Amino acid sequence: MSVKERSRERVKFLDNLMTTAIENYGYGWFYVHEYAGEGETLYAVIEDEDEPGDTYRVDLDTFAKGLGVIDRAELKVDPEFPNDGEVLHNSATGQRLYMSQRHRKRILTASRTNGDEGDIDVVDALAVLECALFGRVVNG
Repeated sequence: MSVKERSRERVKFLDNLMTTAIENYGYGWFYVHEYAGEGETLYAVIEDEDEPGDTYRVDLDTFAKGLGVIDRAELKVDPEFPNDGEVLHNSATGQRLYMSQRHRKRILTASRTNGDEGDIDVVDALAVLECALFGRVVNG
């Protein structure tokens, strides 16, 4: 992926988000094979613990993509679980995000302010990563 023009604050926010996810090893859903660089050059190669051979190269663009999925999510009724009422869905794929509106708001507040407001923890960082890789939260 090409390097995007990002402010220093945005690079630091995305770097911190990625570091939070990678250094906690996905709470056990992935192994880290490579982890190098900093800022715009930061990247990691991770492998799904349950699906050996499924590897992903992730970088700041990956986390920016995940934030985009969360930002563009739509509220609608899941036809399989209509009693849940309106829940968040991926606007591109239609799949359920498995993320609460409160969780989404916290992530987007932190994203909008590059971390000056809101508090991103490992659960949030992993949700962003999973939305980028899978279009939804899978291991939440």
